[in-house]
Amino acid sequence: MINIRFIPIFEDEKFVTATNEYMEIWTSDGQKILHSLELISNLKLREDRIAVLVYEGVSFSGRGLNDAMKLRASYNKDVKKGTLIHELSHRLLFDTQIRTSEDEHKLLNLFLYDVWNNLYGKDFSDMMVDVESERSEMYKNAWKYALSMNSSERKELFTKLVHS
Repeated sequence: MINIRFIPIFEDEKFVTATNEYMEIWTSDGQKILHSLELISNLKLREDRIAVLVYEGVSFSGRGLNDAMKLRASYNKDVKKGTLIHELSHRLLFDTQIRTSEDEHKLLNLFLYDVWNNLYGKDFSDMMVDVESERSEMYKNAWKYALSMNSSERKELFTKLVHS
């Protein structure tokens, strides 16, 4: 299993509590999360350890291998789960030739919904789509694009785009 080290950006109760929540998620579900990500995307995370900074800002996967990930502290526990999986999904795509953030999210969403669904069910997946769609028009459009297809169509397109 990948060793993820969660680090609070400040030694403040808010950040330490949030860091502990992320650690609990990873300890409890990390193996299942990795299995589901790799099974559904047919890609493998190439890192054996990842540093994750817990702070109050936009969550971010990092720019490449061995770059720190950043996760927002103030999310509730379910959104923390979904966001951790979202950012790990970006890391699966580091080797792809994606031109824009919207294109990357369209590609990512071809498998992310199915990963969430596999792990936590349809209600969780739909809730995360709603949460992400509220963030920006780009997220909303990327989700509309991906969810205009069924699971098999998304998988077929993702495979065509990434594995050909």
